[in-house]
Amino acid sequence: MNQSEDLIQKCLNEERIKFYEYYRFEDFKLIGEGGFGKVYRATFKNNEISVAIKSFKSNVPIKEIVKELKLHCKADIHSNIIRLLGVTKNKDNTDSSSAHYMLVLEYADSGTLRSYLQNNFKELSWNDKINFALQIASAVKCLHAEEIIHRDLHSKNILVHDKRIKLTDFGLSKRLGEVTNSSLKFFGVIPYMDPQSFISSRNKNRSFKFNKKSDIYSVGVLMWEISSGYPPFQADSEHYLALMLDISNGVRETPVEGSPPEYIKIYTGIIKFL
Repeated sequence: MNQSEDLIQKCLNEERIKFYEYYRFEDFKLIGEGGFGKVYRATFKNNEISVAIKSFKSNVPIKEIVKELKLHCKADIHSNIIRLLGVTKNKDNTDSSSAHYMLVLEYADSGTLRSYLQNNFKELSWNDKINFALQIASAVKCLHAEEIIHRDLHSKNILVHDKRIKLTDFGLSKRLGEVTNSSLKFFGVIPYMDPQSFISSRNKNRSFKFNKKSDIYSVGVLMWEISSGYPPFQADSEHYLALMLDISNGVRETPVEGSPPEYIKIYTGIIKFL
């Protein structure tokens, strides 16, 4: 057993994470892809229970996988956070040690919040929308109580299952004490990001740490998206620098007509205070 195997095995033992043999899964279907790797929908053989299998690219260090596992375990106490079911290992993948290991996660049957809003917005009542916002806020509150900041909250990193919100993707999350200064690196999607990070990037003498307020700002933007049914600032990627400048100068989306005044008051208060 090499050092990478030791790190994973130690984590599985310490966190009491279940290990599943890879042969227990079948009917793999690619449902997502990102900088970290790929996500597949699969089923357990013989019982047809669906799960999500998250793979990692070969350049992802094993220690980052261990960190993500530990963060999942810390947050595995809230119904609006996607559950870590265990870990599996694809022995056919020989690219690297990290590429062998895959996370076995709860499967969300309705896709991302973004796609759910696009496909179902007309059928959603304001009670539904408010419940979504409350569930997101509750999940983030849970993370913060565990001293975890997500750092990458947006509508593609939030899933919907049986009309319930499920926060996911802890690849960029960190325990609060592990957060480092960031002046030039941007995480997540620009409209959801803490404007202070943009201001910091323009002032090279000023460093910035993502913090709990950064997540709260993202929640405010998500509340606006839930009220509108579409993503904020639908600018094309070529104008992202102008968008960053606008947001850092205080430009925000206009409240959607017909939104409850108290709802508007809450999210505008959140996104204006930064």
